Amino acid sequence: MMEKKQTEDTSPVPYGLVFLGWLVPGLGHFLLGKRRRAAVFGAVIAAGFFTGIMLSGEIGVPHAGNPFSWLATFASAGNGILYLARLAWVNGIDGLFGNFPLGLEGGGDPIAAGFNYGKTFIITAGLMNLLAVLDVSDIGRGVKE
Repeated sequence: MMEKKQTEDTSPVPYGLVFLGWLVPGLGHFLLGKRRRAAVFGAVIAAGFFTGIMLSGEIGVPHAGNPFSWLATFASAGNGILYLARLAWVNGIDGLFGNFPLGLEGGGDPIAAGFNYGKTFIITAGLMNLLAVLDVSDIGRGVKE
């Protein structure tokens, strides 16, 4: 019976690459030379985000007295620049800085038929981008190809 050798990887995490991978979906993979993977991740994440917006979904924003709204905010913020641009679009630049973090509007139309589906698409796209960021970290450290 063969034993699996476990090696501890002490390579440093490429924080700049991880940040860029979060900020622009697919950019981390692109900078690592994984062009096809970058295109697929970028397209799928952007398509999920924009589908959610088109379905009148709300991006996650924190609400006072609702601790679970912070989880939706974290997941939605995983979309990086898409999330930040939508947040600025809905709240305006003055409203964005004046009401941060509580009091922000998430957009969307709660009475629209696709509201919950749209919100789910946005959250899922953000979580996919966060998984892609973990993939960038692994590739950047040499743990994965």
